Amino acid sequence: MMPPRQRSLDDLGTPLHEVTFCVVDLETTGTDPRSDEICEVGAVRVRGGEVLGTFQTLVNPGRALSPRITVITGLTDAVLATAPRIDTVLPSLLEFIGDAVVVAHNARFDVGFISAACDRRNYESFSPTVVDTVTLARRLVRDEVPNCKLGTLADRFGLAHRPSHRALDDALATADLLHLLLERAAGWGVLGIDDL
Repeated sequence: MMPPRQRSLDDLGTPLHEVTFCVVDLETTGTDPRSDEICEVGAVRVRGGEVLGTFQTLVNPGRALSPRITVITGLTDAVLATAPRIDTVLPSLLEFIGDAVVVAHNARFDVGFISAACDRRNYESFSPTVVDTVTLARRLVRDEVPNCKLGTLADRFGLAHRPSHRALDDALATADLLHLLLERAAGWGVLGIDDL
């Protein structure tokens, strides 16, 4: 029997400081990607702790917002009336994401809405490599916080950006959280994207 071999850097996949992440946050008309629509997109491309670019746009969902969504986001039908439709926004968003690793806080939600928008337009299936900061937070800092909501984590760890239920603010806060969590993960020997 061969002795266990120490893993080399090649075994770890791409080192995390070389990975381009695209942190995405969406505001939507509801919670079901099959029947609800995107009404705001915010995204931030980061690599090695540095912001490479941002993407932000309102999206006209083609339907009235519920009062609940207006209260949560501050968005109104009047504000969204002149915004572009998702048919115009989606190609630009997909180009901005490119081949980056997609990051989101509760990634199933955001990735689900982008995937549904792609499916409805017969685009190629949206299936990027995904990192969920909720999952990472539960593994790395759960004992330090009462819950893993983005606002709670931003307050507890003094993140530079504060979530506001607006897409770009939340994406920037999630990017801050990602960097904090990557530093924590490094303490556990997580140095490459495959380990993450």
